[in-house]
Formats: sequence, C-alpha cells, structure tokens
Amino acid sequence: MSELHDFINRDVAKWYPDLMKHIKLTLVEAGPGILGSFDKALSDYYLQKLAEKNIDVRLNTAVAGIDERYIEGEQITVAKFKDGSEVNFGCMVWSAGLKSVKLISNSTLPLDRDRVVVDEYLRVPDTKGRVYALGDCAASLSDKLPPTATVAEQQALYLSECFNKYYSKLDVVDEKNRDVEVPLPGNVTPALMPWNALSFLNKILCKSAPEFQYKNRGAMASMGFGGGVTDLKKTDLPSPKTTMSGRASYLVWSSTYLTKQLSIQNMILIPMYWFKALVFGRDISRF
Repeated sequence: MSELHDFINRDVAKWYPDLMKHIKLTLVEAGPGILGSFDKALSDYYLQKLAEKNIDVRLNTAVAGIDERYIEGEQITVAKFKDGSEVNFGCMVWSAGLKSVKLISNSTLPLDRDRVVVDEYLRVPDTKGRVYALGDCAASLSDKLPPTATVAEQQALYLSECFNKYYSKLDVVDEKNRDVEVPLPGNVTPALMPWNALSFLNKILCKSAPEFQYKNRGAMASMGFGGGVTDLKKTDLPSPKTTMSGRASYLVWSSTYLTKQLSIQNMILIPMYWFKALVFGRDISRF
C-alpha cells in the first residue's frame, strides 16, 4: 500500500495532476490489525504511518461482495462490506487468502482445510515415501507453520538435500522396489542463514536432524522507498533480538531482497532501477 501511495503521489501526480482529486486509497482488513505476526509496536507504527499518508484504513471490515451500478448512464463499481458500509472504487488490489488449487482439493490425498497433510519429513502419509508436499499446499499437524515464502524455501532446501543424499539411493522405478517404503532420511542441517554466501554457518549454528526444522529468520515489511519495519525478536539468527523501523529497516529489507535474486545480472540491474526511479521517477509510459 505504501508503494502504491508513493507511485501515485510522486509519479502520477507529476504527469496526471488533474487525476489526483479523484484518487483515494483505502486499505480494508477483516482482522483487528495489520501485520499480525509482527511485534505490536511495529504494527501500531505501520498504522500510524499509513494514517500520515492519508490512507483510509478500515479494520474489522470484511468484503461481502462487489456490485455494479449505473448512475446517470455511468457505470459505478461498489465494494460492499459486512457491516453494511460501501465504497465506490475504480481499481481493487486483492491480496487476501485464496482457496487451494483444484489439483489439491480434487486429489485423493489426506487434506486438512484443503491442504495436504504431511509428517515431520514432509511425506504424505500412507504413500510409502513416494509423495511429498511443501509450501502453501502442505499442512503439518504436529507443527503449524505460517504459509510464507521463507517456510517454503526452507522446506525446498530440506527436500533437495534429502533426495540428493538419501532418497536417490533407492531406485523406486525398479519393479522389485514397488512395494518397498523409501527409508527415512539421515541428518539434514536446517537452512537458517538467508544468504547463500553464509550457508556454511548453518552447520555451526544449527543442530542437524532427520526431521524438517523450521528456523525463524525474522519478519520484514516495506513501507515504500526509505521506510519499513523489521521484527527480529523471535528470530533464530545470531543477531540482537530487537525491532527496527524507518530507514534502517528499509536498508535491511532491500539488502535481503537483493540476495534473493537468482542471477548476478538482476543483483546489478535492480539497484540501478531503484536509483533511476529515485532520480527520474518511475517509468509510467504504459499507465
């Protein structure tokens, strides 16, 4: 939302000033607050900054439906909320949760709230170690994990090591192994460090085990250029258990973002794009 605010007030306002009087940003949240997994002080800080930017934040408000109306021949799109209120809008950005894909919901695999049930090794029960699930579509009954990218990334790294070091020793394609259950994996080191260059520290800081181990790397949220919030109070990283906000948090967020790029080319180009947008504004030629 903050990034959209910056785009409108820094770029749209420059090239289309006559449209500014028609633009208003509204953030609708069904729960009692935003950034629920963050420290409450950071959540309150984020809400305060949104208010300073004149963004209308509506908490405890759930969208009940969308309606189209015609007033004096003009089409109006209306968001209807469960409390009976309404908001006319021209563009809606929907970032709420979605149902599972039909591949999952229509499968014969054991499900928990439309997510595939897995054990502590990310194996689907009663499949002889032939089927695994990870990410948003997986649900561990013993360890409830948030459906976030860092969980999926760590699960993927865990399974890749399991397959490369342990599971590959059994040829499941061989007919004589058709009824043989894939043996459990040996010890696997958790992927604590978010940067590949420091992955060697995982073996020093973490205890290896056959089961999947999730490690909390902290939580970050951007607030547009130069702002953000970072919560490291519950992190497993060897860092101070603290929180950050403002420019310091933005520096942490942008640095981490760059390390997640898959190529050196993107690591070089993205800061150049950021610099270009800062100096000359965003390219809105397709707006």
